[in-house]
Amino acid sequence: ETYTVDWELCLKQYNQCNIYDQYAAEGGTDPAETYGQITLTPTAATETLTFDFNDPGLMSWSPLSGISNDSYYFNVELSVQGVPLANANSDDFVFGGELTSNSYISQVENILLNTGVPFNGRAYLDFSNLNILQFDLDCGLYEDGSTAPVDTHSWQNFGAWSNYFTFQSNGQINASTGTADLIPTNAGTHHIECNVVRNFDNAVIGRIVSNDFNVIDDTTNQDDASISVAVDMHADYQYANVTISAVDLDAGQEYTYDWIVHDNVPIPPVTLMENDVIWTQGTGDSSEYVLEFHDLQDTTNACITVVFSAGDTELQTVSNVCWASASTSDHDGDGVYDKNDQCDNTPAGSVVQADGCSDADGDGFDSNYEIDCGSDPNDGNVVPEDYDGDGTCDLLDTDADGDGFLNDDEIMAGTLPLDETSYPANRLPTCSLYYSLEVDGIPTTFEGNAAIPALSGVTAQVGLDSMVPPVITIPAGSYYMTAHCIDLDGDDITVTVNDITIGPVAGEVSAGALIVIEENVSETVDVTITWTDGSETLMTMVTVEMKSDSTAPIPGFGIIMGLSAVLLAGLASRKKYGN
Repeated sequence: ETYTVDWELCLKQYNQCNIYDQYAAEGGTDPAETYGQITLTPTAATETLTFDFNDPGLMSWSPLSGISNDSYYFNVELSVQGVPLANANSDDFVFGGELTSNSYISQVENILLNTGVPFNGRAYLDFSNLNILQFDLDCGLYEDGSTAPVDTHSWQNFGAWSNYFTFQSNGQINASTGTADLIPTNAGTHHIECNVVRNFDNAVIGRIVSNDFNVIDDTTNQDDASISVAVDMHADYQYANVTISAVDLDAGQEYTYDWIVHDNVPIPPVTLMENDVIWTQGTGDSSEYVLEFHDLQDTTNACITVVFSAGDTELQTVSNVCWASASTSDHDGDGVYDKNDQCDNTPAGSVVQADGCSDADGDGFDSNYEIDCGSDPNDGNVVPEDYDGDGTCDLLDTDADGDGFLNDDEIMAGTLPLDETSYPANRLPTCSLYYSLEVDGIPTTFEGNAAIPALSGVTAQVGLDSMVPPVITIPAGSYYMTAHCIDLDGDDITVTVNDITIGPVAGEVSAGALIVIEENVSETVDVTITWTDGSETLMTMVTVEMKSDSTAPIPGFGIIMGLSAVLLAGLASRKKYGN
């Protein structure tokens, strides 16, 4: 007796076998020959038949080219003289078997020595797996230039229903063993390599390689860095340019120059200027910073002292770099030397006073100040109004009557902003927003300049269209954004920053959330700050738009240098519970 064996290829995902029926109905033929027939005249009770089917190796398909990489099975039917006798399906299998080029490990940030490496990524397959095959992931941590890993870790039995699987390591160190998935042994440049291994035959189907990142030694003990300080006098205007040069710097390390200029003629010496410069070192091991003292007061013996620190550790002090200062610089060209000019951007041709500020009507008030205050700069009989006599005109004074309540808050409460005896029953908390590096922790003192100062009541609700956003540069890294709130009534305050809640605490409280800036990318981070004193609740959405620059200075609580990225605060909502 002659038997017939009919076989056909079937898609697992849809249990679809007649793959090319529609194309055939339109007059086409099966380009991949997804079906066939074998005739059999058995000579024994059991017979074994073999047929070949070639994997076309395609990532995409059309009826004119063939089938794609995917998950399949064969359906086989045994019949005799057209009568079906038996039907069976093969095990599931896949066509394909490689890792695609869009597999990745996400950006790995710089880390400290003796800490684990947090990383994550995604492995893309060139086929739809439908959980048929299992995979292992073998990862190694490599120092720059080395072919042998300094640490390894493996994850077993990844499955994938579609064409990818994800992986991650949080980098946390096990408290019992003191180990992490991947942990470096030396400082310097490193990267991660991960092999994807197919379980059933232990074949490596592809490799994923991360970016280079730096492992940084103890941030409080970078004692190999040093500085030199040199002075050069301007040939025309006789002021000093002081150059601070640093060498043997470490990438990712926070450095500080604290400098002070003394007039050494009097005894004891008198401080003329002081400031600091804070930055995080990017690529390269050197840096040069120039200070221009075009506005320094005259002296025959000006001397600068520079204290150089890495983190909180003082590395070096350079002093007794001296010069004679007699600057004749006049940057704005108003006829008043910079050292005497209190208004350093007076428009050219303006009539100015001895302090360099314009006063067209001779009433003793700077013309630009009068314009800002709504006064007439050309009428000596009209001067800016200052109800509380604090030296700031009413139009610019946020508390014009000096009663301790902001004008906008008084207007909201229905009290009079120009009457010190009229004020709200409840004084709203005010909050200021600060930045600090993660390695420095959440700040506990707030004595410097806030990124956004004094948000309270209406001032938190001004709206994006009327705010002039402050500008801040933040290099790649991890930062705490901290809201520091004070209630002058001494009420209990509760502050929430991105789901981190602190309080209630009487009078003064701070809360911070961690934000991460990826290296060499532009990204936006939203931070929500909510604060309440039990009577009033305010909420502000802060949008931080950053273009990462690893060589830029970091925000601190003193002078902030080189501002470039935008920090914009606007109202999200406000709810009043009543008094």
